[in-house]
Amino acid sequence: MPVDKPLRCAIYCRISLARHGETIKVDDQERLCRQVAQERGWTPVDRLVFKDNSISAWRRDVRRPGWEAMLEAIGAGEVGAIIVYHGDRLIRQPWDLEVLLRLADERGIRLASPTGTRNLDDPDDRFILRIEAAQACRESDNTSRRLKWHYEKQAARGITRLGGRGGRAFGFEPDGLTVREDDAAVIREVARRVLAGEPIGAIARDLTARGVTTTTGGPWDHSALKKLMLRPRLAGLVARKGSIVGPAAWPAILPRATWETVRATLERKASGFGYATNARRYLLTGIALCGTCEQPLVVRHNTRPGLTGYGCITRSCTKKVHRAIHHLDPYITGAVIALLNDPMVRARMQPETTVDVTPLESELTEQTASRERWLVAAAEDPRLGPDLLRVTVTRIDARIEELRALIAAARRPTVLDGLWGIDVAGWGRLDLHRRRSAVAALMRITVFASGRRGPGFDAETVRIEQV
Repeated sequence: MPVDKPLRCAIYCRISLARHGETIKVDDQERLCRQVAQERGWTPVDRLVFKDNSISAWRRDVRRPGWEAMLEAIGAGEVGAIIVYHGDRLIRQPWDLEVLLRLADERGIRLASPTGTRNLDDPDDRFILRIEAAQACRESDNTSRRLKWHYEKQAARGITRLGGRGGRAFGFEPDGLTVREDDAAVIREVARRVLAGEPIGAIARDLTARGVTTTTGGPWDHSALKKLMLRPRLAGLVARKGSIVGPAAWPAILPRATWETVRATLERKASGFGYATNARRYLLTGIALCGTCEQPLVVRHNTRPGLTGYGCITRSCTKKVHRAIHHLDPYITGAVIALLNDPMVRARMQPETTVDVTPLESELTEQTASRERWLVAAAEDPRLGPDLLRVTVTRIDARIEELRALIAAARRPTVLDGLWGIDVAGWGRLDLHRRRSAVAALMRITVFASGRRGPGFDAETVRIEQV
């Protein structure tokens, strides 16, 4: 092979996907490019070696820092040649080529790879490069289309990409299909605590304190734990583009009705719990309302023993109220326990379902079997095109979703489950989050200013309305 005129050359290496940040493949590309430089007598400069590891060149909105740095070096006149392992490592879209050609104008930059050399200043070479870029763009589009159809078929069969960091999804083994029981126990615990009214942030802190970590070994926080509990995967469901498309190929960790209730609980905007700093310490903070301005009461501390209480801090309130904690908490506790032992309240708030779900469950079984028969037939008969399969499966899935919603509605758990008939001792054993949730679920509390002075408690200044 003839030796060219010595040139200062840049080396560009790129790979679209590198697992766990590995660099071996781009390092191999650099080694081969240096061999090309040696054969041609070109001079590679270490600071002109540019790498984009695990970065695609197909999407226009994806930045390539190495590519951008190389263009700057070309514009500064530091580069006489570029060596790349293969042309598609450098260019996957025509606009990339045009940017490169614009900078290369009048500079006579050479482009080399183990498969040959192009002169970016030569019209014939530019023509060939434009054809190659168009072919690479077409192949990228075809690959994208094939992958989208593949993922749609996989989703229809109840299979989805595992995704996530740490090599697996929390709750499952790396294969994405086998449940990891110790993780599953954590997920079920979190679901119970969320339905009991405990804040997701408090649960995350408790898990971290106990040494329970994410799949990457990091601590749990509010955001990470909430995202985990919102995933349809936990209920044995496959989601595609934000919508549930059907049952999954893996077993459910949570019953669907439970997961849907957890999701609704987490997505519902918190109301009346704006004072997070002391909401975890007192029963009625943010729940009891001022009878004058109807704003939530907060804890007001006093240096005198026994005077710490709930008070209004709204500046515009004309007649602020204040009630001692040691008076108001026991009064409300008694009222809550009375309601939880009232059969009429229970019948109203948790009525026995009159819906016979047996026919719904039978139809659900038949619809699920029908769906599976269509998928098997599509796999065996190529005449059943993707459009027919998609329309049919979508129609069946819509009915399955409707049936599941009807069944779930008849069995939906609430934050009051397990509390009906509770006594004083049982109430005292509940954690504060559970007690606060029960109070908020059962009643609206309004505290009015008292017209009398002196010690004691005036029950007439507290209005309790059943929710």
